Amino acid sequence: MRKAVSSVASIFLVLLLVTGASADVIRPKVLVFAMFEVGANTGDFAGEFQHWFDRYFKDATSVSVRGAFAPVYCSPSGVCGTVVGVGKANAAASLTAILSDPRFDVSSTYFLTSGCAGTPPDRGTLGSVFWSDCIVDYDLGQRWSPLDVTEKGPVFQPLEAAGKGIVLRLDPVLTEWAHRLSRNAPLEDAVDAALYRLRYREKQAHRKPFVGVGTTVCSDTWWHGHTLSREADYLCALYKAGTYVSTQMEDSAVALVLQRHGMLGRYMIARDIVNFDRPYEGQTPKESLAARNGAFSIGMKNGFLVGAAVVDHIVSNWSVWEKGVPPLPAAPLQ
Repeated sequence: MRKAVSSVASIFLVLLLVTGASADVIRPKVLVFAMFEVGANTGDFAGEFQHWFDRYFKDATSVSVRGAFAPVYCSPSGVCGTVVGVGKANAAASLTAILSDPRFDVSSTYFLTSGCAGTPPDRGTLGSVFWSDCIVDYDLGQRWSPLDVTEKGPVFQPLEAAGKGIVLRLDPVLTEWAHRLSRNAPLEDAVDAALYRLRYREKQAHRKPFVGVGTTVCSDTWWHGHTLSREADYLCALYKAGTYVSTQMEDSAVALVLQRHGMLGRYMIARDIVNFDRPYEGQTPKESLAARNGAFSIGMKNGFLVGAAVVDHIVSNWSVWEKGVPPLPAAPLQ
């Protein structure tokens, strides 16, 4: 009998070592995803993760996850965060690795992407932050070069085999919660960004940073220019997915992984605007991509300020949010 018990204990110990399982299961209230950091997590020029790290994770537990791009940091308050990598493959691989790790119980977790994006100058402005209510995948389909055809028109057609991952819609109540909780966040601005906005004719581009809601378009390629923007508009119209206000490189992958795991209803996306998705008149696309527009640092800070307003509310009211997205209150949120 003792030998049997000893054998079972040995097997259990081996399983713990192999799988990384632990009696101390981590139950995040909110798991924040950034896509990259410029240098270190703290103490230098801030990318997407540094403001989050400085606020929540300086004294946090660091968990290395096999298959993930970077460690997951978890604070005592229940906020976790990580860098998942740039592009759809990196983001999907990192998130799948985390969801598969037995040390994490994410059955009640809310998920937040906090990262930079582009915007059309007639819909957004530098330093703004957009909550996404719908994601359109720019890549899934059939595409050809306009140089290879004589007729004018779209150079894309949908691919039926791609299935339902082309358009993913987020929970409208959760998105509205996020917008209401953060729309009065004290957004920062910069003189260089304000001056750069004036180079565009569109009045919307001249606005100070604000918090909005709309469709986001996701592509592995950082596309740029009027022609490709028209194609994004065409896709959104084709899929009846609303009007796009932001462009980025990861969110359709993250959303699809969460959907496959039955967790899409707890996913939020806050994209801070660091560039316009096309050049101003007289500027080439390459010049536009290389331009110093003054928006990067304010975008990183504003994305954090907007996201943190929602994270703090959820954590502070966890007894309500743990059970699922609560109904919106009748009275306006302060």
